Formats: sequence, C-alpha cells, structure tokens
Amino acid sequence: MVVFIAVLAFALDVFSSRLTVDIGPKSILDQKGKIITTLEVSYPLWHQVVNLLKNFLYGLAAAIFITVFVANKLENTQRKEKEDELKKLNEAINVNVFDSLFKTIIPEEIFKIIKQEIIENKVVRRDAKWIYNFVEKGEKIICTQTTRYELHNLSQAQVSDPVKLELDSLGGEEYKIISAECLDISGAVLVHYDPEETSNSKNVSVESNGKLTTVSYTVNIPPESHVEYKTVFERAYTGDITDAQGTKVPVIGADIIVNFPEGYEFDISPMMSSPPRLITQSATQKIFKVEGGILPRQGFIFYLVKKANKSKHSDAA
Repeated sequence: MVVFIAVLAFALDVFSSRLTVDIGPKSILDQKGKIITTLEVSYPLWHQVVNLLKNFLYGLAAAIFITVFVANKLENTQRKEKEDELKKLNEAINVNVFDSLFKTIIPEEIFKIIKQEIIENKVVRRDAKWIYNFVEKGEKIICTQTTRYELHNLSQAQVSDPVKLELDSLGGEEYKIISAECLDISGAVLVHYDPEETSNSKNVSVESNGKLTTVSYTVNIPPESHVEYKTVFERAYTGDITDAQGTKVPVIGADIIVNFPEGYEFDISPMMSSPPRLITQSATQKIFKVEGGILPRQGFIFYLVKKANKSKHSDAA
C-alpha cells in the first residue's frame, strides 16, 4: 500500500511538472501612485488541486509506513515479552508440579540427587564406545583403552564442559596417555594432545605424579549441538586383572568392545540401570551392547584372568 501510494503521488508530481502555464503582464499602483508592471504566472485551478493531492499522498505514504513499522515493532516486542513470561510461568509450574509429584513417591534425599544429577543435567553422552585391547608381553598384559563418545548439549544456551580425567593406578602400573582429542561437528580440532609432540598440544593439560595421571580440558558446546571426544591411554597389568569403567554424565547407547589373547577369559560385572547384552563372543573377543541409558557414576567392573591348565590338573590327579 505504501509503495502504491508513493508511486501514485510521484506520478501526479511528474504530471504537474509538465504543465503549460500562462505568463502575462500585470500592472499595479505602488504607494506613491506610480504604475508598476510585472510578469504574472497563472496556474489553472486543477493544478493546485493536483499539488494538494500529491502532497497529501506523500504524507499519507510516510504516515502509513511509520505507523505500520512502529506498530509491528511494538507488537513483536509485546509478543516476545508475553512469550517469555508464559515460558517462565510454565517452567515454574512444571517444576513445582514435578517436585510436588515426585516428592510424594520418592524420598526427598533421593529426589535431590536425581534432580541434580539427571533432570538438571544439560549434557548427555551418546553412542559411547569403550574399546579394550589386551596384549600379552612377557609376564605383563598391556591394555590399550580407547574411549569415544558424542557429548550433546540439550539446552538452548552454550554449555561449558570441563573434563577432568583422573587415572589412579591404585598401587599398580601408571596410566600412560597415548592421545586425547575433541572435535566439533564440522571436524575442527578443539582439543589435541600427543605425548610425542607436546608442542602441538591444544587446550589440554596433562599432569602425572607417578601414581595419578590427570588430563584436564574445557570445551564450549553450542546450543543443540555436540562435540566428539576420543581418549586413548595405556596401562600394564601383572597377573589377573580387575579394573572398572564409569561415567560422570548420563550415557545413551554404548558398546563395550574387548580384544584379548588366547588362553584368557574376560567378563564384566555391570553396575548400571541398563544391563549390557553380549552380542559377539569368540576365543579372543567379546562385544557387549547397552541399548538403554546409563546414569551418572554408573559403569562396570571388568576382569581378565588366565584360563586354568586342565592337563596339569589331570596329571596331578
């Protein structure tokens, strides 16, 4: 409408500018009675009407534009304020209803832990893979463990995820970090660590005192996005192996892939809400799959023991 009115006013302006006017002499008496002759331009009446109309249309177009712009701006601002108020009100109502409902069926002490560790958690791990490769070297077993997962930000705001991996030897051999890295969804490197080229490390800190190895880094995850983590470390064991794996944040979907030498037996004792299912088994490999969720601080204990020599037992008998 504004464009149409402006074009119409401009057309009238062009039309009126092409008007042929009459110029003729006009004689008047001044204060002293002398006759003064001047030239007078005569415009027809319809020309004045056209000028008034075009000026009116110019003003109308400007008024409509300003009115609509201001009205839309005010309307959008008011709508946004109302939506924010309704959102806050709904969140408050939902929280109160949720709290009131679950506090009636769950002890308050347990509910506080569930709310803090699960409900208010803004990140979740997906498609986790815990890969263990056991290799026999002399009298020791060398385990190379690879941990991979996607860390998803479930919130509408950026989340800062501080990662602190503490590898305690618990009196055994020290953990050795092979590599650590984190990539965003575009493949850009956010974190990188290679012990062979520490000068190329990026946004990571590794400390070791001979018993405890700590890997620390912080990653900022955009809203409704995710990053990919991969950490590889190595540890030597002597004799039968008993160790554990856990998670600090909820996990959805996980695979436990284990390769071990012949003559050994591997098994796990799950300590998680969704028990793992053995999907592949051979003399040197086992693969477990967790199809449900794993809650914070849940995990499993794993065992690797050498099989008993049946022939020696039969000879002794």
